Amino acid sequence: MAMTTRRWAWAAVFLAATGVVCAAPSDAIQEDYLEIFKKLMSGDRDEEFLDIEALLKCSPNATSEEFGICLPLAHCANTGGVPAGTCARGFGVCCIAQRTCGESTSYTHTNFVNPGYYDSDTGSGACTLTVNHANKNICQIRLDFLELELAQPDTDGNCNIDFLAVTGGASTVPTICGSNSGQHMYIDVDPTCGALKVTVDRSPAPLASRWWNIKVTQIPCDSEARAPTGCLQYYTETSGYVKSFNFDSYNSFNYSENSQIAQQNYGVCIKAGEGYCGIMWERMTVFGFTVSGNLPVISPSLVGTAAASSTGATCTTDYVIIPGGVDNNQNSEDRFCGLGFPDSVTSTMKPFVMYVHTDADESSEVANRGFGMQYRQITDCC
Repeated sequence: MAMTTRRWAWAAVFLAATGVVCAAPSDAIQEDYLEIFKKLMSGDRDEEFLDIEALLKCSPNATSEEFGICLPLAHCANTGGVPAGTCARGFGVCCIAQRTCGESTSYTHTNFVNPGYYDSDTGSGACTLTVNHANKNICQIRLDFLELELAQPDTDGNCNIDFLAVTGGASTVPTICGSNSGQHMYIDVDPTCGALKVTVDRSPAPLASRWWNIKVTQIPCDSEARAPTGCLQYYTETSGYVKSFNFDSYNSFNYSENSQIAQQNYGVCIKAGEGYCGIMWERMTVFGFTVSGNLPVISPSLVGTAAASSTGATCTTDYVIIPGGVDNNQNSEDRFCGLGFPDSVTSTMKPFVMYVHTDADESSEVANRGFGMQYRQITDCC
C-alpha cells in the first residue's frame, strides 16, 4: 500500500511539473521533480519506479523513432544525453540517452551510435555498448537498426570485414553485416543475469558507408510488446514486409558478389490479428527471392519466378520454412529455396512464423541476394 501511495505521489509531482495540474511548477515541486531524476539516474531503479520512468518518457517529435526521458537541460548534459526538443511545457528537454564505444546504459531507451555520429566512422576494432538491466523485470531487449551500414560480406557470404554481434543474452543471435537500416532484432535476457553486449567490430580499412544508430529498448517481462520466445524478429501488423538481413532490393544484380549472409538460423514471427485465420506470403519484387543456386547460369527472365523455385527435400543448404505452407497450385510444401518463389504460399498453422536458414558456405551459390517478402493475414481460410 505504501509503495502504491508513493508511486501516485510521484505521479502527481510530475503532472504538476508539466503544467497539467498547475500552470507553472512551484519551487517545491521542482525540487521533488529533481528527486525523481536523481532516483532514475542513480541506477537503483526497482519496480516502484517503473511507472515513473514511463511518465517521463518523451519523443523529440511526432514522427521520431527515438525516445528519451524528460529532464532538466543540465541533468541531460550531466548524464551524457543529447537534448532533442522541449517537454513538460518547457520545464525540461527530451533527453536522448546516446552512447557510443566503451560506454554503458541502464535506461529503458538508449541510442547506440558510431563515434562522431552524422559522420562516417573511421575507427577500427570492437565498439561495444554494455546494456545493464534497467530493473529486475526486464526479459527482452529490442534492437531497432534506425541506421546500420557496414561492410558487405565476402564472396562466401561471411562477415569478415565488419560485423555486428550480440552476446550475453538468453537467445542465439546471428552475426550480421552489410546494409541493415530498418531491420530489428529481439533478444531474450535473463532478468537475474548480467549485461547484454552489443558490439560493432570494424576492420582497419576505412569505409565511406560505415555508420550506425541503433535504438536499444528494454522490454519488461509482463509487457504486451514482448516477442514470443524463439522469435528473432516479430511483426505485429496484419500486413507488412520481411527482408533477410542485407537484402538487396534492386532489380539488377552484380553477378560477382553475394549479399546474402552465411550462417543464419532464426525465426520471423507474425502476431495473429483477431479474427484472422491464415497468412499469405508473396515476394516483394520480381527479384525478391534468390536464396540458393547459381544466379548467372539461368535466364534473367526466370529469376524470382515459380519456375526457378525449388521446394521440399531438394532444399538442403539455404532455405526458408513456412510451416503448413500451400502454394497457389494447392501443392503442400513447407520448405522453399532456389532462385524464385511460387506466386503465393498460404498457411493456416498458428503461430504464424517463417524460419530462415543459410549454411556456412555461399561460395558455390553466386550472386544470391536473399529474400524480400510481403505478408498479408487472411480471414477466408475455407
